[in-house]
Formats: sequence, C-alpha cells, structure tokens
Amino acid sequence: MNEIQIVSFPYKGEILHGSIVRKNKKTVTVKTESHTFRVPYSLLTPTMKPPKPKTKTRNWSASQAKDYKKSLETTINSLPRGSAKVLQVAVKFLAEALNNGDEEAINNYANETLAELNRTYKLPSLRVYTGGKRRLTRRGGQYYGVYKTRGEEDQRHSISVYSRTAKTKKYVAPKTFLRTLIHEWGHHYDKYKLKLTHTYHTRGFYDRLNAIYLKLKEPLE
Repeated sequence: MNEIQIVSFPYKGEILHGSIVRKNKKTVTVKTESHTFRVPYSLLTPTMKPPKPKTKTRNWSASQAKDYKKSLETTINSLPRGSAKVLQVAVKFLAEALNNGDEEAINNYANETLAELNRTYKLPSLRVYTGGKRRLTRRGGQYYGVYKTRGEEDQRHSISVYSRTAKTKKYVAPKTFLRTLIHEWGHHYDKYKLKLTHTYHTRGFYDRLNAIYLKLKEPLE
C-alpha cells in the first residue's frame, strides 16, 4: 500500500495542509479537509520535484532501422522547370477552388497536382479523394489527411485530404491543404521511390517535402 504524503502550501494568505492524491507533470493534486487543489511543485512544503518524463523505448528490427536510416539520409531531386510551372498552375487553380468552396474543382486540381508529381518522379498513379470535414483525434487534434495502403481495392494506395475543418467546417486554407497533400504524397514517394517498407517522419522526410512544397506554394504568396 502506498504511503500517504502530507504537504503544505499557501492559499489566499493561509497555509493549507493535505494529502497528495496524484502527481501530474506540472502540478500535484492535493486533497484537504474541504477541497481538492492542483498545486505547482514550487509551492509545496516539503519541496518536491515533478516526475521525470517517461522515455519511449522501441525495439527496432533490422529492416526498420535500415528504412529509418535511408529515410533520414536521402534527398530528393529538384523539380524540373517545366514540371514546376505545370504544378504551380494546378496549385493556383486549387487555391481558387478552395477559396470558392468548389468541391469538384478541389478534387480535380488535387488529382492533377499529384498526377504531375508522379509523372515527374516516375511513381505509380495515385488517386486523391477530397471533401468532408476533418475527424477529431482522441487528444483533441485533427486528422488532416491519410495515405491509404489497405482497404477496398478502389481506395488502396490512395490519398484522402479533408477540405473543411472539424469545428468550424470552413474550407481549409490553400497553403495548409497543399502541405497536407504533399505530406501524404511523401509517404507514396518513400514507399515506391525509396522502396521503404516502413515510412517514418524523419528529418529527411520533411526536408524532401519542403523541397517540393516551397516550390509549389510560390503562386500562393
């Protein structure tokens, strides 16, 4: 059985005493005779320090470690000038479609953008599904998009990007939508160009995405 810890802390000019119920990252939950308080560690007597964050450990397989290293160290070839111009035109029309709330046009130009990227980098074709509002995560965040490699045959190896926000249901800002689209395409690139079984969010992954995104977003500046 855990030993009850008694602590003191100042509150509105008084010194209160109570027992520790729970230790959190930044505060301690203390129960007094009348109320329960969340008290910063710095106010406690005797002085206490917050618990050290738990370090995540992962047992890497040889193939996972190899994929991670390759993802981390591999760069991407720059977009040829001709392809960059074609892509920037598609991105410009995609932005207009988002600003106008034109779902059909959003889907068409999102597919045109990735079709040109796949042609440029010699990757398999990839269908993009757009529309709908973002789903909320358990922690209160939002799913922006997803790269699918399983499921029904017509949606396998496809990308879904939500065109509206979860709470306000407003259309996503063009730059945000474009970054999500390129992010999910990055997993497709890693899978087929780098031949990775596991695609990780390494620094190399984001460097490759930024090299494409920064070029494509120029018409949106």
